[in-house]
Amino acid sequence: MTLRPALRIAAVAALAVLGLIGLVVWESWQRAAGTEVVLSIATVDPRGLLSGDYVAISLQEPVAVGRACPPGIDTDPAAVTGKEPEQWIALAPAGDHAAAVGAAGERAGALRFAPLVVRGRATCAAPTPATADSGGAPGTLALDLGVDRFYADQAEVQRINETSTICQSGSCPVAAIVSIGRDGKARLKGLRINGQRVVLSSF
Repeated sequence: MTLRPALRIAAVAALAVLGLIGLVVWESWQRAAGTEVVLSIATVDPRGLLSGDYVAISLQEPVAVGRACPPGIDTDPAAVTGKEPEQWIALAPAGDHAAAVGAAGERAGALRFAPLVVRGRATCAAPTPATADSGGAPGTLALDLGVDRFYADQAEVQRINETSTICQSGSCPVAAIVSIGRDGKARLKGLRINGQRVVLSSF
């Protein structure tokens, strides 16, 4: 009688482990099969917690003076609560990276702007127009794609830490390497630091 409950517990534990392994394999396959893009990072915040060493990142793209925020993207960042429904965000090449060029509530609507779309949230602080007394100030386009954390070993975190102050000052040699799956989900693959790839070590 005492063996049966133990067997049940062992069976449940084995199923849980198999489910976890299956999830990791599935996510790894989706990450490898997706379309790879490079996205700009405005801030990098290296830290070490009890959960391991990781780097918190913020996906941001400057909006030059004289340009408008992409259509369909919220232009009042102060009013954003983080609970807004996800949109479909269109991404298009912009030099050595990809940038958001529009957004819509439906996938078909976003595809009007570019052939690559991703699910997430975006906000845009419009640039300040130039005046007779001022040259204006650039705006900021921020993306929330659920890829805000990068796990790495301690040596890599320290290496990234050396570049973080540069990112804070405006010119960032770090960018995010992201895979966009057919399901529209963004999956972080790694970082590009001064032109070199740092591959995701765990997820």
